[in-house]
Amino acid sequence: MDHGYSIEFRDDHVHIQLSPGYEFQPDDSTSIWAEIKRLCDEHETCRVLVEGHLPEGERSTPEIIAAGQRTATVPHLWLAFHADNHVPSERSELFEAIAGSKGVRVKHFADRERALMWLRHNSPS
Repeated sequence: MDHGYSIEFRDDHVHIQLSPGYEFQPDDSTSIWAEIKRLCDEHETCRVLVEGHLPEGERSTPEIIAAGQRTATVPHLWLAFHADNHVPSERSELFEAIAGSKGVRVKHFADRERALMWLRHNSPS
């Protein structure tokens, strides 16, 4: 079954690929984060790169807060986004701030190589 995303371990990080048609379903969040945590634990990494297309539509403030809090599922997480359709906004800043308050480092990048460089040069593993 195609979920509109894939999650796999690549080299030294967990890679998440979002397809252009991906639609976020809140009910899927628990299983997605469980898989991310499983792969991080299995490969002893805290590096995650998310690429592709961010889901269309606006998220409410409570949804953004909940998403930021869920990032703490993986302790000491370093989360880099390289999304083709990302436009910096107050909502993305809120997400970064909430995740940061949980000890998660989050950054959005326009370039894939810069995202990987940030992960590899700054995160502990």
